[in-house]
Amino acid sequence: MHATFRNVAADTASYGKHSSGRSGCADGNFGAINSTSMREIDIALPAYNCAVWLDDLMESILQQGVDNWHLVARDDASTDSTAARLAAWQRRLGERMTILPTGPNLGMIGNYDAVLAATSARWVMFADPDDVWKLDKMTAEVAAMRGAEAAAGCDLPIVVCSDAEVVDNQLRPIAASYWRWSRMNPRLCSRFHRLLVDCPVLSSTMMVNRALLNASLPMGGAAACPDWWHALVASALGRIICLPQATIYYRRHSQNDSVVPTTVSLATAVTRIGSARGRVEQLVRQYSRQANGFLDRYQHLIIASDKRALEAAGELPLLGPLGRRWNVVRHGLWFGSLLKNVGLMLLL
Repeated sequence: MHATFRNVAADTASYGKHSSGRSGCADGNFGAINSTSMREIDIALPAYNCAVWLDDLMESILQQGVDNWHLVARDDASTDSTAARLAAWQRRLGERMTILPTGPNLGMIGNYDAVLAATSARWVMFADPDDVWKLDKMTAEVAAMRGAEAAAGCDLPIVVCSDAEVVDNQLRPIAASYWRWSRMNPRLCSRFHRLLVDCPVLSSTMMVNRALLNASLPMGGAAACPDWWHALVASALGRIICLPQATIYYRRHSQNDSVVPTTVSLATAVTRIGSARGRVEQLVRQYSRQANGFLDRYQHLIIASDKRALEAAGELPLLGPLGRRWNVVRHGLWFGSLLKNVGLMLLL
């Protein structure tokens, strides 16, 4: 296994085959960047057409119990007033906020690449502008990251993530748990071959260390989503820490980059088989493209079983129905839900 599911108060004791064997980060070595000039936390905020949501996020960040942070933002050529709202927040925060120059529209992956490349802190938190942070988010994730690095060393790529409370446009409750709502089981999906098809890591809950960013950037065209890509890097080369509590309000609305998570059931397969099959085909091509890109980049760093799983995922679009099903079964390319797996096997 490449992941740990635990409460923030639990002891971080062992990291198996990926452990660096170091006792901690007291020597200040945080990877490729000189730690003497580093803040402890940067918050990465890629923004696009999010003016209506931005103030809620920013106010929730200001209410956190941790204040040793700097915010790095970039507007991806928005057509609304996002740039003006960011500028207003920079006037309020002063030196605690940097806005990168707005150039051409880079898309979600390109915008994340630009913002993350501009960070320099020891740890980086991802912020999606339409979500709202709960009061204990930074405290819980900093404690988990500090414990993980103390046990495994800061040269090990680490992702800390958590569950989220799902809310609507007006922050009214939809589901208490994003993982249950989307039928994801982090105890299962945190294994590398599971992460290839079903990622429980949600970007706004993520905190990563400098070693992770040194290994993962730039994402480039192969990445399907920033959270998915970074989770794969952490699983293959380091460690994922999953905190069971919800640390954000995850807002669902018409402008979400991600669609409602796949919840294929037998009823869906029977009554809407055309649209369900199209959705499965879209997912197959998405994680196949990402698997091939990941393999091209990291094939000399990953273990043999992970390489075989990547090869199996990467060739799925080229296979017929029987070959696809065989690859799924042989390499464990399963979702974290029985209902979703039944639908997958019916519709592949």
